[in-house]
Amino acid sequence: MSGDLALGVLSPFLGGWYYGGLLRGIARSAAQEGATVVALQTLDAGTEQVEMRNPPDPGYPIAWEHVAGFIVIINAVSPRYLAAVQDAGKPIVIVSHEIPGLDCPVVLPDNRTGIREAVAHLVGHGHRRIAFAGYLGAKDVKQRYDAYREALVEHGLPVDPALLFPLDDNQMSSGEAAARAIVGAGMPATAVIAGTDANAIGLLETLAASGYRVPDDLAVVGFDDVRGASYTLPRLTTVNHPVDGIGRKAVATLVQRIRGEATPTGRIFVPTSLVVRESCGCPRRDPPERRMEADGRDHFRERVHLQETLSKQYEVSMELLRGHEEDPRRLRWLARTPARAGCLGLWGDRDQPDPMLDVVGAYFRDKPPIAGPSPVPVSMFPPADLIDAARQSADAMTFVVPVKVGGSDWGLLAIVDTVETRVGTGREPFNHWAALLTVALDYQIVLATLREQEERLRIAAVYDHLTGLPNRTLFLDRLRHAMRQRGHDYAVLFVDLDGFKVVNDSLGHTAGDRLLIQVGNRISNSLREGDTAARFGGDEFLILLDGVTDPHTPTQVAERLHAALAPAFRLQGQEVVVTASIGITLAGARYAEAEDLVRDADIAMYWSKSQRKGSHALFDVAMHTKAVSRLRIETELRHAIERDELEVHYQPIVQLVSGRTRAFEALIRWRHPTRGLLMPDEFLAVAEETGLVIPIGRWILDESCRQLAEWQRTPGRDDLRVSINVSNRQFWQGGLIDDVDAALRKSALHPRNLAFEITEGVIMTNVTLARKMLEDLHYLGSELHIDDFGTGYSSLEALHRLPIDALKIDRSFVQRLGVDAKSNALVHTIVLMGGNLGLQLIAESVETEAQRDHLLRLGCAYGQGHYFSEPVPAALAERLIS
Repeated sequence: MSGDLALGVLSPFLGGWYYGGLLRGIARSAAQEGATVVALQTLDAGTEQVEMRNPPDPGYPIAWEHVAGFIVIINAVSPRYLAAVQDAGKPIVIVSHEIPGLDCPVVLPDNRTGIREAVAHLVGHGHRRIAFAGYLGAKDVKQRYDAYREALVEHGLPVDPALLFPLDDNQMSSGEAAARAIVGAGMPATAVIAGTDANAIGLLETLAASGYRVPDDLAVVGFDDVRGASYTLPRLTTVNHPVDGIGRKAVATLVQRIRGEATPTGRIFVPTSLVVRESCGCPRRDPPERRMEADGRDHFRERVHLQETLSKQYEVSMELLRGHEEDPRRLRWLARTPARAGCLGLWGDRDQPDPMLDVVGAYFRDKPPIAGPSPVPVSMFPPADLIDAARQSADAMTFVVPVKVGGSDWGLLAIVDTVETRVGTGREPFNHWAALLTVALDYQIVLATLREQEERLRIAAVYDHLTGLPNRTLFLDRLRHAMRQRGHDYAVLFVDLDGFKVVNDSLGHTAGDRLLIQVGNRISNSLREGDTAARFGGDEFLILLDGVTDPHTPTQVAERLHAALAPAFRLQGQEVVVTASIGITLAGARYAEAEDLVRDADIAMYWSKSQRKGSHALFDVAMHTKAVSRLRIETELRHAIERDELEVHYQPIVQLVSGRTRAFEALIRWRHPTRGLLMPDEFLAVAEETGLVIPIGRWILDESCRQLAEWQRTPGRDDLRVSINVSNRQFWQGGLIDDVDAALRKSALHPRNLAFEITEGVIMTNVTLARKMLEDLHYLGSELHIDDFGTGYSSLEALHRLPIDALKIDRSFVQRLGVDAKSNALVHTIVLMGGNLGLQLIAESVETEAQRDHLLRLGCAYGQGHYFSEPVPAALAERLIS
């Protein structure tokens, strides 16, 4: 046979007593045929031993150009992959697993011969009640069970279903469960045949721990003849699984098919046989002293092997875990192993049927490593020189293991080494190495990512990650530089978006981020090259004008910014309009610190926003005084909430025809400890701006519901209602629905007794989302009133779609009734429109009898104002009810 012949092996694992035993037989037989072996592991690196139910699919023609045919071990690959192998003209021999529809020889252990011997042997010991314990989901174990049943019948023994103990798998844990089941059943058998040695060993150990003696109380026979069977107490009688012979037979059959010789395509059985020890009841034949000497030698050899293996694995592990010091892809760590050679191929483009692997590292014990990546198609991996290295030794073969763990799939690791049979399946050294290598390569990516992150962090230290603009740190640095330039004119603009929170809350943070990016671009495009636009944080931007001259004065730049931001922004298929309030600070000798300029620009911005959103203002000292006052109000207001200094006053809403009080509007007052009773216009704007309006609004809601419930204890007041104002921030950010529901449950008040007054401006910010919230409120049973109607920008179409119950005519129109013809006409129009829409009409700020009479003539049903009563505490308001 040609010395160039290579045989392929497809196997889930490449070591252990079973897979390693098969490979050892394959290697020995291949050497006699003058061939070498390329063994491919089809499961991921680091995989523990599992029952193979769903075969993997490598997906690629690995080593197909090198091998003349394949031996396939138990469920190693999918039928689809094997069909492709045959279509490529490569013969196949399968070991211990039949695949329907696949025309090829199948080499199998003859499970029946060994089991028949085991039953006959136990019968010879006088046993008549022989149990079987095994995992019948495994085809070979099912064959052993069928042979057990046949043998019982042959010996005239009944097949008792009560003596079958089905197990969950072929492992020791299931054998332990079998022992518990047998004991629990009252020891119905005198002997048991286990489906595997692992089952049998688990059974032996559990029986011993439960106080039973083997074989006196129960004789035990296993199947496989693993190494551990010789070390149990008593030693395990078992059926030898002829893995070496199966491997040899598979090679002989495959070589015949490669030569074109006639070979059977059906089953080829290799006999099994009983290995008698002591667990069946037979005495040990060797003298005690020789037994102890032999056991001692075996234990010593095992211990030395274990120590050497652990030492090598430790050294390799440390090499691979030091990936930051030595690139693991170069495979220098293989020098610490007994491997003769190795190479690593990393995936390139995997979209092709025969994708490329970059051979980035190679190791030969007697040759220098190759330099640089050398791409090869996966069908020609491992490279020919690696396979040639395996030909130099009769006991060596080329192992190929996926460098893949979980979601990390790097490529393939090929190693020239000998078969390892003395470790647990899935723990053979090269499988371990491939798993560690996968982790090491992942770690390299993490390190590279960390370096990239360090660079990004360095950039992030001075640039905003979202907009790419300079951040606060870089802006202040450039501002300080400008301040050091003598005779240099410069200015700082503080830009704050109006209504950004509404966009963020209604459309989401992703839309908010996109808006900030677009705003940053428009601001940058409005400036000169030497100016600096920075994102200060949130929706705030800073601008440093480096040199203030026409047409680049701060005011001119502010006007350009207003114009640049005026066109609608397109976000998630919607057009969104935002404005900006801008504060301006000019350079001056009074500024020693850059932060002071920014602070004063911020103050000017807040002053501008308080006057009219979407405007700009130049800082002056009076603004600073107002800012300090605002801060004081905010601080005192926080204390006012804690100290219970807030009060609710009630202003009646009167039926104009009868003069009867039908409802009250709840209005906030602050009884300041030193300044007396404060009206809302002295603190409510600060509350809205700082978010304090949310807890204040929640308190007003609770207190109003409590007070109304108290009033309703008097008979005849069931239809009395309280109207509560809802601020912008409370509506959009305050959890209003939950607060209303909680207040109603706490006060046991009916929802129909509550009305909520909301301005047009709040609703029109986002009509679609506002409609959903208003419908939720309406669903509770409360009324909804549009406050200050006529001053906003709501459309008839929007009003028609919203669940509105009443319109409150703004005071500016009511106050000019009888004086201004346009106001008369406008109020008349509002009343007609409200009537046509089925809405109630409530006039605000009715101050005179003439105004009341005029409203009656126009058809307005309700009014409130000082003509009827100013807002009063609850005790005085009660007098107005009757």
